[in-house]
Formats: sequence, structure tokens, C-alpha cells
Amino acid sequence: MKVILAGIEYVGATTMANKLSAWKTEIMGEPFAGGLIHDHSKLPHTSGHPDDTTLEEQQQILALSPKLKEMYHRYSMYYHLHHYNSADDLTIGFHIEESIYARKYYGYGLPGDQFDREAVFGQVESRAKQITSDPIIIVHMTADEGVISRRMAELKGSPHHTNSPLTEGDIAEVMAEYERLVAKSELGPKIHVDTSTDSPDETLQKLAALMEPHFTDHDRERIKAHSG
Repeated sequence: MKVILAGIEYVGATTMANKLSAWKTEIMGEPFAGGLIHDHSKLPHTSGHPDDTTLEEQQQILALSPKLKEMYHRYSMYYHLHHYNSADDLTIGFHIEESIYARKYYGYGLPGDQFDREAVFGQVESRAKQITSDPIIIVHMTADEGVISRRMAELKGSPHHTNSPLTEGDIAEVMAEYERLVAKSELGPKIHVDTSTDSPDETLQKLAALMEPHFTDHDRERIKAHSG
């Protein structure tokens, strides 16, 4: 099972990734590869192994030139592509999110640049399809603009959103870019969940039902073996 959760900050992608990871362990008897959630695509706050970036590290990242920020993320993306050799992967944002933040906030990947993110986007997807023939499920997570705005006001100071460049005035534009790039993706099946009113558990229930038709044979074998 290979999944990319894509959606604007405050839509609940991190919450859903944690719930999806626990759900997979419950139905298959094993977590995503290495028990990991790859949440590294949003500067300056990146999450996970070895641990979250500290405030000091975030300032160091923000102080990098556009050239170095571009290199940092391009190398990271190509490194993470090879996780698709495994049977499972759970990633938040990945090339969809990175492309948006690069051009909107960090001054790299712009049209005509050597590493124009419109071109890199396709290169990342081409390499992913060379590595695996499994479906890579793109989950487009959305919520109403007003809901995102309210959550931003409530959660802006929380650790996962420190130093975020996203502003309330950017919400509509950034949401439109997620929609455009999800539509552009050719990686695999796309499914949509809206978190405006549903609880995280209700969203997980809907997500699991939408994902089921795209389970691999190996997924189904593991589910059967674990339930037996």
C-alpha cells in the first residue's frame, strides 16, 4: 500500500497519516515500511526521523539561499523515491506540496529555472513509475476555506506550524494549486476526502472504503492472513 496525502496545511494530513498508520497495522498486522510516516516536504518544519526540526534548525533552513533550499529538497525527493521499492509507503505532500511551497514562498523552481518544478514534478513521477508498478494512491484532502482559516487561527502557534509561510490571504490560491497539481499527477488512482465537518475517525472510515478497490494482491493477502 503506497499513499500520498496531499492537502493544504490545517486540513488534517498529519492527523490522518497517524490514524492511517494505526489502521494499517490493525488490519494487516504490520505498519507502513519501517513504521515511518514521511513528512519532509514543507519548509521549514519537517517531521519525523530522526525527529522534528527545532526552532533553531528552522531558522537555519530559512537562512539558506534559494539555491540551497532547492538542492535540499530535490535531493530529499529523489532519496525518498526509492522507498517505493518497499511494499508500503506513507508520505505527506511529497512533490505536490514541495512544488507549491518552492514557487510560492521560497523563490526556486520558477518557470525557466534549471530545476523548474513543473518539470521536476514530471521527472519525480516518471522515476516513481520505474521503481514500482503498484498503485500510488493520491489522497486529495480538502476543507472549506473558512474551516482552514478558523483552524489556522486556532493552531498557528502549535509546533507543527511554527514558521509556516502560509497566510490567511493565501489560502484560496494554495488550495487551488493543490487541486491543479493533484489533477496533473499521473502516478495512480486519486481519491478525495473533505475534512470540513467529519471527525478524523469518520474521515478515516471514508478513506479506507475509497482505498479498498486499489489494494494490491499483497495487501489483500496480508489482510486475510492477519484476520485468519
